[in-house]
Amino acid sequence: MRTVTIEVSSLRKSLARAKRAWNTREPQGEFISFDSLEALLRTLTVKRWELIQELQDIGPVSIRALARRLGRDVKNVHGDVTALVDIGLVERTGQRVSVPYEEIRAGFAVRKAA
Repeated sequence: MRTVTIEVSSLRKSLARAKRAWNTREPQGEFISFDSLEALLRTLTVKRWELIQELQDIGPVSIRALARRLGRDVKNVHGDVTALVDIGLVERTGQRVSVPYEEIRAGFAVRKAA
């Protein structure tokens, strides 16, 4: 099962994970990291989560058909799909788009300052 984890993470932590994968030659999993909670929430809006869920339910589909199913304007859905393709949550194959993951994990932690 292909899984991706979405997180808020510093560049240092992301690079450390990449270094660990390189040194151990063992996969560390697939991650999409944002440098701040604001960036995550700006990118992964409620409408985009709905789009992701619909794509997971129906599989590969054209943007026009996806917009119809969501009851949304094609131009707006196209913009959302482009943003999700840019971060790697959605893949475009020809005229179809799909979510390549069976599971998407998302989370963040808020810690007290030292």
